[in-house]
Amino acid sequence: MRITAFVALALALAGSACSSTREAVPRIASSGSGLDLTDMDLSVDPSRDFYRYVNGGWLERNPVPADESLWNVFNEVRARNEAVLHEVLEAAATRPSDDLQRKLGDFYFTGMDEASIAAQGTAPLAWDLAEIEACADASALPQLLANLHGVGADGFFSISAGADMTDATMNILFLRQDVGGLPEKDYYLRDDAASIELRAKYAKHVERMFVLFGANESTAKSRAESVLEIETELARASFGAVEMRDPKKRLNKITLAQVQELTPHFDWEKYWSATRLAPQAQVNLIAPEYFKAFDALIAARDIAQVRSYLSWQLIHGSAEFLSREIEAEHFDFFGRTLSGTAEQRPRWKRVMEASGGAMGELLSQGFVARAFSPQAKERCQKMVDDLIAAFEQRIQALEWMGPQTRARALEKLAAIRTKIGYPDRWRDWSGLEIERDSYFLNQRRAAKFNRAWNLGKLGQPVDKDEFRMPAYLVNASYSPSNNDISFPAGILQPPFFSESYDDALNYGAMGAVIGHELTHGFDDSGSQFDAKGNLANWWTDADRKEFERRAQIVVEQFSGYVAIDDLHVNGKLTLGENLADLGGLTIAYAALQRAQQKQRLAPIDGFTPAQRFFIAWARAWRTNYTPARLKLQVNTNPHSPGNFRAIGPLSNLESFQEAFGFADDAAVMRPRVQRALVW
Repeated sequence: MRITAFVALALALAGSACSSTREAVPRIASSGSGLDLTDMDLSVDPSRDFYRYVNGGWLERNPVPADESLWNVFNEVRARNEAVLHEVLEAAATRPSDDLQRKLGDFYFTGMDEASIAAQGTAPLAWDLAEIEACADASALPQLLANLHGVGADGFFSISAGADMTDATMNILFLRQDVGGLPEKDYYLRDDAASIELRAKYAKHVERMFVLFGANESTAKSRAESVLEIETELARASFGAVEMRDPKKRLNKITLAQVQELTPHFDWEKYWSATRLAPQAQVNLIAPEYFKAFDALIAARDIAQVRSYLSWQLIHGSAEFLSREIEAEHFDFFGRTLSGTAEQRPRWKRVMEASGGAMGELLSQGFVARAFSPQAKERCQKMVDDLIAAFEQRIQALEWMGPQTRARALEKLAAIRTKIGYPDRWRDWSGLEIERDSYFLNQRRAAKFNRAWNLGKLGQPVDKDEFRMPAYLVNASYSPSNNDISFPAGILQPPFFSESYDDALNYGAMGAVIGHELTHGFDDSGSQFDAKGNLANWWTDADRKEFERRAQIVVEQFSGYVAIDDLHVNGKLTLGENLADLGGLTIAYAALQRAQQKQRLAPIDGFTPAQRFFIAWARAWRTNYTPARLKLQVNTNPHSPGNFRAIGPLSNLESFQEAFGFADDAAVMRPRVQRALVW
C-alpha cells in the first residue's frame, strides 16, 4: 500500500529533519569522552528506569519541534546532514558547468520558485484529469492506468522489477496492491470511535481537495464518498502490515495468462502493450485476493466512481508539487491530523527531500565529498569484520541448534556482502532531462526516468553492487534477496559513530546497528532466505520449531508494552526489528569483548567500557513523540517505539545486568525464566 511521501518519511527508521529553530549539532561533552552527562538523569535509579537514567536530561530539553512529529537522535544527525545537503543544492542552483549538478540545481531552483508554482495553480494536472474524465467504461482502464502509472501516478496496483524470490540472480516483474491514501488497511476497517472520526476527517480532506480542483461542494462530497468506499473495498482484500512481512505470503509466481484468468474483467494484454514492456514469462503477484477484489470492483462499480478514485490518486500523489494552498491542505491532514505535526518544515527542506527522492545519488555525491572520510570507512569496515567474527562464534556455540542447520547458518553468514558509505560505482543519470520551467514537470520527468530505469532491469541479472539508498540517509538495511548489509555515510556520524570515540561507544551504537542488520538475515523473515538470497528452507524441522519458540517469547514481551493510552505494541508486526535489536546488541557486545582482548579500555566519565556500551545503546533510541505520531508508529511501523527499543533487548541480557550489578529482581530486568535469547 502506498503511503504519502510525507508520512513515508515520518515512518522511516529515524524520523524526519530538524526544525529551523533547533540547534543542528547535538551537544557532546567537552571532555571529548563522547558523552554529554547533562543528557542523563543521574538522580534516577538505573535499576528501575534505565531509559530515563541515560536520557532524562535530553528528554526534558528536547520537546518535539512544531514542524516535526517526533524528535530523536536520528533527527539530530539528519539535521547536520541536511545542512551539508543545503550547501550542495545551493551551489548546484548557481548552474555549474557540470551537467549533472546543473540538473540537481535546476530541480531545486524550480522547487523554490513559489511564484511560478502559484501561477501554474492546478494546470499541471489538467490534461491527466481530463483523460481520466474521458474514460467511458472499464474497457478503457488498461490504457488509462498504463498512462497514469507511466508518469508515476498511483491507482489500483503498481508494477516494478525486483529480484526473483526463488532465483535471486535474476530480476522479475512484481505486481503489487495499491489501495489509497490511509497508511494501512486497518485504518479503513477499525470500528472504534477514534478510527471512525479519522476516516471522517480523511473524507473531508478528500472533499476539500476536489473543491480546490474546481468541483462544487456537492460534487466534491459525492466524489469523496466514492473514494472512501472504493479504498475500503480494496483494503478489505489487501495484505496488512503483518502479512506483508511474511515472504511466503508475498511469493506467488504465475504466468501472464494466469493473471488474466484471475482478473477476467481487466485486459492485461492492452495494459502490457501500453506500457511497452517486453512479454514476461512470469510475474510475482502479491496478494492475489486483492487482485480478485480489484477485478470485481471494476466490473461492478459505476465508472464515475472509478474516475473519482483515480482522480483522487492523481491529486493526492501530486499535491506536494503544486501550489501553496494545495500543499497546505495536503499537510493539514497527513501532517497535523495523522502525525500531530503542528507546522510544515521550511520549504528548502521539503524541496531538498523531493530532490533526494528524484535523484538521490546525485545529491549523495556532494554529501560524501564533504562529510565522509576514507578513514571512517576503514574503521567501520573493521567493526563489521569484528561483528561477523563474533556472530560466527555465537552460532558455533548455540546449544539449541543442530549441526545441519548450524552449517547452513554459517554458510549464509559467510556469504553476506557489506556496503559502507556509498556505492563503488555511481549510477548513470545522463538521460534525465531537468529544466527550469516547472517543479511539477521536473518531478514527473524524474519519476518517468526512474521508473524506466527500474523496469529496464526486467529479464536482466540482479546488480549485486547496487547500493539501493542515498548515501546521506540516516539509515541502514539488510537485503534478503541480495544477502547484503548497507550502511550509508549518513548514519556513520556522531553519536552513532566517530573516529574520535572509544570502541565502547562505537560498538554500543553503530556496532549494534551493524549487528542489527546482520541479524535481519536470521530473523523470522530473513531466516527463510538462504545464502544465495533465495526463499528456501535451510532449517531442520526441530531447529525451526525451537527458533519459533524463542521468537514467540519476544512477541509476547513486546506485546505487553503499552505505548499510549490502551494501545499496545504489536509484537508480531515488530518481531523482525525486535529480534534484530536483541541479536545485534548481543553480537556487538561480544565483538567489543574481542576488541578488548587486543586493547583493554579504561573507564571514562566514571563508567566502565561495558557500561558505556549499554549507555550508547540506550542513548541511540531516545525519542519524544507527538501523541498522534506515536499512535501512527504503533499501528503501522515494524519498529517499536524508541523507549521500548532501548530497554526491551537490555532486559533480557545477563551482560547488561552484570555491567551495572543489578539484582535478579531489578525492575529493569525480566525474570530469568522469561528472558529471550535467540542469537
